Order: sequence, then C-alpha cells, then structure tokens
Amino acid sequence: MFVIGVYDISTLDADGRKRLVKVMKTMRKYLHHSQKSVFEGDITEAKFYALRGEIEKIIDKNEDYVVFFKIPGFTSIERLNLGKDFDPNSNIL
Repeated sequence: MFVIGVYDISTLDADGRKRLVKVMKTMRKYLHHSQKSVFEGDITEAKFYALRGEIEKIIDKNEDYVVFFKIPGFTSIERLNLGKDFDPNSNIL
C-alpha cells in the first residue's frame, strides 16, 4: 500500500524539538522524505503498523498532529507535481 505521512509537532519547548527530530527519524526508517514534514512510500501493512506504533510512543497527543493517508493501490491515484519533480522511488536500488 502507498502511504503519505504528514506531521506538525509543537516545538515551543525543548521537549517538542526533541520529539520533532525523533518523529522525522522514525518516518525516514519507513518512508521517503519528500518535503519538510511530508513522507511517502510503498510499505506493507505490517511495516505501517510498526511505524504507527513508534510514532504513537513519541508524540504528545495533546500538542502534536500526525496524519497518514493510506492508498491501497498506487495506480488508482494520479500524481501531479508542480515545479521540481520528486520521485519517491528514485533512491531504491
């Protein structure tokens, strides 16, 4: 399944800034970094479950916002880029 992950972590204090770095590093383990707080990629249901679990342990549910868009078949959506094109699969060997 194709997943898009977006987050907005409160960085008003030092703890928030630490959470921001942890969320980014966790997202990078599973998805491709496409923009500042946007990640995307094709992952299995099991890996998505692991990603979600790790993120839930990091965030402050009263301060932070994380949303995942699960797209069952990547072929069923159309991707339109404006400006510099980004291929999330370009760094896969």
